[in-house]
Amino acid sequence: MEISPSRKRPRPVVSCLRCREKKMKCDRAAPCQNCRKAGCRAECKYNQHPHSSDSLPTAKRVHLPVEEDGTDQQDQRSQSRLGTGIIEDLQQRVVKLEEFLAVRPHASSFRQMRDAPVQGSWPQSDSTSSTSPFLGTLVVKGSRTRYHGQNNRVTLLNQFPDAKAFINHCSEDSELVGLAKEVQFLQTKSLAQITSPQSLSGLDSFPELQHLFSSFPSKATCDKLLKVYTTNCEKTLRVIHVPSFLRQYSSFWQTPDHQSASTFVPLLTATLAVAVFFAPQPTHPDESSSWDYLTQDAIGSLQAWLVKLPRKQQVDLATLQIETLLLLSRQLRLKSPEELWKASGSLVRSGMVMGLHVNLSQSTKLSFYQAECRRRLWITIVELDLQASITSGMPVMTPELDFGPLTPLNLNDPDFDESTLEPPSPASLSEATDSLAQITLASSLAHRIRVMNTVQHTNPHDSLTERVKQGQKLKQYISDVSAHLKPNQNTESTRLACVLNHVLLDIFLRRPLLCLLLPILSHTSHDNSSFQEIQETCLESSLAILSYQDYFDPHFADLDVSNLTAYWDIFHTFCHHDIVWAALSVCEYMKLLAPTSTASSPANYTREPTGSLSQIPSKTSLIRLMENTLDSFTRRVHHKGSNIKDLILLSTVLQSVRARGSTEQRERLMLQGAKNTLTACRQHLLSIATQQTFSSDMADLAQMIQPSEAMTLTQNMGQRLSTSQSQISDIIQLPPEATTEFENFVGDLFSFDDESFMWNI
Repeated sequence: MEISPSRKRPRPVVSCLRCREKKMKCDRAAPCQNCRKAGCRAECKYNQHPHSSDSLPTAKRVHLPVEEDGTDQQDQRSQSRLGTGIIEDLQQRVVKLEEFLAVRPHASSFRQMRDAPVQGSWPQSDSTSSTSPFLGTLVVKGSRTRYHGQNNRVTLLNQFPDAKAFINHCSEDSELVGLAKEVQFLQTKSLAQITSPQSLSGLDSFPELQHLFSSFPSKATCDKLLKVYTTNCEKTLRVIHVPSFLRQYSSFWQTPDHQSASTFVPLLTATLAVAVFFAPQPTHPDESSSWDYLTQDAIGSLQAWLVKLPRKQQVDLATLQIETLLLLSRQLRLKSPEELWKASGSLVRSGMVMGLHVNLSQSTKLSFYQAECRRRLWITIVELDLQASITSGMPVMTPELDFGPLTPLNLNDPDFDESTLEPPSPASLSEATDSLAQITLASSLAHRIRVMNTVQHTNPHDSLTERVKQGQKLKQYISDVSAHLKPNQNTESTRLACVLNHVLLDIFLRRPLLCLLLPILSHTSHDNSSFQEIQETCLESSLAILSYQDYFDPHFADLDVSNLTAYWDIFHTFCHHDIVWAALSVCEYMKLLAPTSTASSPANYTREPTGSLSQIPSKTSLIRLMENTLDSFTRRVHHKGSNIKDLILLSTVLQSVRARGSTEQRERLMLQGAKNTLTACRQHLLSIATQQTFSSDMADLAQMIQPSEAMTLTQNMGQRLSTSQSQISDIIQLPPEATTEFENFVGDLFSFDDESFMWNI
């Protein structure tokens, strides 16, 4: 059989002549991308053949959108795709249409929008990138990159160019750098280290659960901490059903063999690990060791236990409760916002794996008790994820759902238990119950998630009117909060726990509102009809957040309230970032005030019980409020979570908006404000170090004398110390024995390479 040689079908030449010569991939446009980049549009030519796109009927031609290089559509229509076959040409057109319909904005499209904005769209600032307006800041340092969210100090500082320029040149002032170095050194010598907790100690060689049993606190300590937990927690964020948990707790101590409680022990340990942050300082050595265990090793043991759980036990409700309590303990231990965001996202996925996002009302395999506990836990998890995303400036991990069927009923915990067969009748929303605070949050949860998705996906097409409508709806949710849940200061310790929960509820509702509206103030014309409403809304929420400091600040609250310092610490742990954001919002408002507003009365505004402003505050009163906030931060500079950068940021921005003089005058004010702030921090830290040295010396001296004499001496010295406390800040200097150590101390607050104090990355 004669075999004829095979003939290959000749490939049509579809690339331009220049790309074919240089062996480059051509996109077959006219001119192609390679020729446009090389600046040789005229050289972009194709081989002519009968199947040119010019032979296509005019009705079948598709006009493509504007290209990235700014070539207008008229030029594109006048240039044919020479040398491209019909099939290839149609394929190219389909690809282009798919890109266009996928709403992938081109640079030239954004330029046209900026030059001629759509009616009702959100105007942009010249200093903001048109491709990703108002979202955050991407900082690149060599091979390192880090994204700072909307509420990070790096992004917030961009709103104040004068303050940013000043801070960037702070390292050039030797006196300022010296003060910063001394403050950093004193912070490292403080007993309450401001750095994050060190890595947890390694577990023993025996199994993790056995380690939890062997290290468990005594019953007296557990009783004390469990009472603290039920008093302060399970109000706004619900994790456990308190009566059922207490019955399990009672049974646990009555059972001689604790090994049978293999799930309850980790759950109880996680509960105590949260409660220990609300409890007063330990009074016995046994309690001190339990405090140390619960704040450090217990967390590591629980995490190691969770990792080794079998697949079936991982989807148990108690396991998810433990993980939720661990997330709360991480927040109380001042973990970074990014770490909390990652943990909350993982928690959301765990909850969805368990089906908590599914409507359980039609389920016949779950009792009412089980379904209600799952609904409570799911709303808590979603709330934690939403708040973590706001704090970190990252997207919400929870999808937009219908939370109506997923919301728990307005019931008290004793109203149902494991034996409940039929759902009890819920109370009205005007009646205070154990679940009312969570239900109030859940009612606005879907809208707040939608708002944060809007914030994260901001683009020039956004309608300013739509944002104002979303903000008005959030304001309505805030005003609709029941009177039982309004923050109201009270001198009773049990009431102070309620005040803290009510403050957190209010701030949880206000955070999305500020995230939605604050960026608009810098990018909206003052003549816009919505500007005044947005401005007043942001100011009202900011003043409300700043006013909550007085509820817990020991300088203003009733000193007879027990454990006030613990509540002050907890408030700053949860709301430190909110105070910074609110203070910068107030500065933004002062920057926009007319010069004549400074002459108004310093006390021309009052606060209604609902938190709304009855009058617009003056610039003088706002400056005084900012100074009080700076003083509060200064008095906490030796506490965990304090950051000198926040103080420098607030003091610099305050001085930059305080004066309207020349650039040189503002720079002098900013420099003096930064120096004053650092000096105040230095003196406060030195006074703390002096008190610690005095206490240590008194303890050594008390061991050398009789007990009665020691008590008298301690009282006398304490009186002398208190009377001279006001003079300490004027005479204290760095201790001589610390001089050498200070000279060898390496630290620069304004360094961009020091990972612990750098501004950008």
